[in-house]
Amino acid sequence: MPTHHPDAALFPMLSEQELSELADDIKANGLREAIKLDHTGELLIDGRNRERACQLAGAEPRYEVLPSDIDIFAYIVSTNLRRRHLTDEQRRSIIIKIKERNPDISNRQIADLADVNRKTVDRALSSTGTGDPLEQKTKGKDGRTRPASNRVSDAIKAAITADLKNNPVAQRDIALKHGVSVGTVAGIKNRLKEAGELKSPIAEHLARRAVVVPRYDTMTREERGMGSREYGAEQHPDYPEGWTRDHVHREQYGRIQIFTPKEQAERELVKQFQKVIQALATIVTEAPQAERISSIGYKSREMIEFQLSKFCPQVMALLSAYSEAIVLTEADKAS
Repeated sequence: MPTHHPDAALFPMLSEQELSELADDIKANGLREAIKLDHTGELLIDGRNRERACQLAGAEPRYEVLPSDIDIFAYIVSTNLRRRHLTDEQRRSIIIKIKERNPDISNRQIADLADVNRKTVDRALSSTGTGDPLEQKTKGKDGRTRPASNRVSDAIKAAITADLKNNPVAQRDIALKHGVSVGTVAGIKNRLKEAGELKSPIAEHLARRAVVVPRYDTMTREERGMGSREYGAEQHPDYPEGWTRDHVHREQYGRIQIFTPKEQAERELVKQFQKVIQALATIVTEAPQAERISSIGYKSREMIEFQLSKFCPQVMALLSAYSEAIVLTEADKAS
């Protein structure tokens, strides 16, 4: 006969009367459910009562080997709890045995295995006096160790507080360091903020920049590293003629688009030509038709005639000069 697995002893055997009734059922109907063995076939995992009842009934027990990937402890607990009706005292005893055999298991996992409320597990374990729940560590489903209950010791709280004050944004790293959840660290962080003991790192950074690094447009030339105006107007010794120290400074630091003095003068001249062209474009698009002048009174027509005689010859001469001067030669295109 196979050896009984130690974890199978978590659940008590049936009484003599219950075993007799099970044996009678096996005589009449046969063994309904096979006795479960581990993957080696050497340890009995589930079915101690069925095996004993087969002996009483003189029947041959039927065994079934479980797959190797089965969590034996979880299988034993869940299978027996579904099958049996246990008293509160029996469940409490099972909870204590589960914890004794698996010291690292969390209370939440025990509650899931024992099919009870989390508070029931907390009460059952706290009554045994098997350790300080504030310092005890348990391992969760994710493999990480955490405090055995939702409470955290004052020593851990103090350490978390110190780490938060040193680096308020490293909540996840702090949680891993002290073996608590990120939510626990976030709660302590929120209480520190409400008490005014923890400031936003972004706000601190902006405040520090406001003092140490003033706005560029409010800085003096000396603060910008450009020196006095006289110094900035000097010819730079390492650049071509016309390049002042200001030109070089702006080119190096990219504060504004920099041009040589000649290029800058050309840009200003181009702007003036474009302003004239824009005015002509407005005349073309908005000027009324010539025939509409006949609808204007004598005095108004006389004023328009005077203005035309004054400006039209100048405008025509200017446009003619523009047209002649703007013709590009091959040399101009090449340059």
